[in-house]
Amino acid sequence: MLFTPDKQVKGLYKKQRATDFVWVVRAKQRGINKPVTVTLGRTNVISVRDARRSAKENLLLLAQGDNPNQKRRAKLEAENFKGISLEEAFSSYLELRSLKPSTEKSYKQVLARCFGDWFDQPIRNISREDVLKKYQSIQSRIKKRSTRPEKANPRGLAEAQKAMRYLNAILNTYLNDTDGKGNRVLPNGNPVAVLKDKRVRSRLKPRVRYLKQTERGTLYEELTHTAHPQYKGKIKPKEADFVFLLMVSGLRLDEARLLRQENITATTYTVKDTKNNQDHTLPITPSLKEIFERNSNDSEWVFAGRNGKPASMSSAIKNVSTAIGVQFSAHDLRRTAATIAAEHGYSSDQISRLLNHKQKNITQEYIQKTLVMLKPIVNAIEEDIFGISDYEVGENTSIEFL
Repeated sequence: MLFTPDKQVKGLYKKQRATDFVWVVRAKQRGINKPVTVTLGRTNVISVRDARRSAKENLLLLAQGDNPNQKRRAKLEAENFKGISLEEAFSSYLELRSLKPSTEKSYKQVLARCFGDWFDQPIRNISREDVLKKYQSIQSRIKKRSTRPEKANPRGLAEAQKAMRYLNAILNTYLNDTDGKGNRVLPNGNPVAVLKDKRVRSRLKPRVRYLKQTERGTLYEELTHTAHPQYKGKIKPKEADFVFLLMVSGLRLDEARLLRQENITATTYTVKDTKNNQDHTLPITPSLKEIFERNSNDSEWVFAGRNGKPASMSSAIKNVSTAIGVQFSAHDLRRTAATIAAEHGYSSDQISRLLNHKQKNITQEYIQKTLVMLKPIVNAIEEDIFGISDYEVGENTSIEFL
C-alpha cells in the first residue's frame, strides 16, 4: 500500500488501493504506542479541504486518547438499534390485549391527541424528563383551549393522568424485553415511574354530583310530559325513555345505549357489554316494561339508530338538561340511583351489586347477586322517583344476601 503524506496536515495521507485512492489519518493514540489508521473516504468524493478539516478533528481525538474508529462503530450500532417506536409498541399492545371496543377507541384517541408527536420516537429514547414535560404540557394545552367550568378537578388533570396511565401500561409490557443482541428495549426502565417518584401525580377528587330530590321531581315531571300529544318541547320520546332508564337502573351510558332486544325477557333484561365484562341481569319493573314495549322494533338494538346501528343518544342528556334547567351527566344519574338506594337503607355491598361494580375481596365474590336481592332496591328507586313512597326507612328494609 502506498501512502502519500499531505503537504499541509501532518498525519493525513492519500492511500492507494487496488482501484482507487482514499484519505486516511495515521497517528498514535495517546496512551497507546501502536498507530491508529482512520479512513475518511475516497479522494474523488472528499475534497482536499474537507479531508484536511476532518483529519484535524480526528487527530485531536487521538491526542486526547479517543479512538475515532471505536466512536464511529458505537454510533453506527446505536443507529442500527433505534428500537421499537411508540407507534409500533402501541400497535403490539393492542394486539396482545383484548380491550373492549370503547376502551380501544379511548386509547387511540388519547394516544393520538397527547403523544402523536412521539409516535416515530423509539420508546428507549423517552426519558423521565420528557414524561414530566409532557404531563405538564397536556394540562396547559387543555387549560388554554377549554371554556367549560372546572368540576371536581383542575382542567386538564384528568386528561393528563389518563394519558400517562395508557403510556405506562404500554411501556410496562417491554420492561423485561431485549433485542436480538441482548440490549434491553427500555435500558432505564419505565420513564412514567418519574411521576410517582417525584410525587407529581396528585390524586383525582371523585365527582359527587347527583340529583337532589327536587331535581329528581323536576326531571321526572318533564319526562312524563314528553308522552303527551300536545307536548311541544325538544325532548324526543326515545330520549325521555333512555334518560328514565338511566335514572332508575344505575346503568352506565353505553350499557343502556347498547342494550339488545334479544337480551330482554318478560321479567329481566341483561347487559352484556359491561365495564367489568360480567353479564349484568336486572329485573323489569312495570315502568321499564312499558319503555321496552314502546321501543320494540325490527332492529337488534332497543334504542335503534340508522343503518342497523345503535343510536348515539349524544343529544339525549343535553336536551333533557336544557329542558329542565339542570345540568347533569349520565354518570350523575348513576350516582343518583346509588344515592336513593342508600337513602332507603341498602348497604354498600347491595348497591355495589346493583351497579355491577367489580368485587374487591374474596368473600364478596362468593356472594352472587340474584334478582331476589336486586328487585327491592330497584323498586325503592322507582318509588322514590315517582314520588309515591314517603315511608320511613326501618330495620326490615335491608335484605339478606342469597
